[in-house]
Amino acid sequence: MIACKYILFIVMNDVKKVKHVKKKLAQLDISRYTMIDTFGVSALESCGVHRSMVLGSLGNVDNKKYNKTIFVALPSEEMVLKVMDEMEEVLNIGKGQTGKGIMFTVPIYRSHGVRK
Repeated sequence: MIACKYILFIVMNDVKKVKHVKKKLAQLDISRYTMIDTFGVSALESCGVHRSMVLGSLGNVDNKKYNKTIFVALPSEEMVLKVMDEMEEVLNIGKGQTGKGIMFTVPIYRSHGVRK
């Protein structure tokens, strides 16, 4: 059986919580992750941009609401659950709490260019 690792994605609607998330990741001994600015297609649609026009309008999103997305490779399901539990508290995105963000994992069965 192939050893499975995971990528945890954390999408934060409240970008002001980035410092808290980074601090919590450091407390969990996680120092390697990627953070990017993202936005959902619904944010564009609410500004009157149609789906067919999305690619042509990406240059005009400076004043749109954006999110922060973090993705981090984790070595085990146990670590995924531990990090998700901690992030759930930091971001207040437990069950029944919608509109604040989302977390999900993707299993990695094979990868290249990632340190072991």
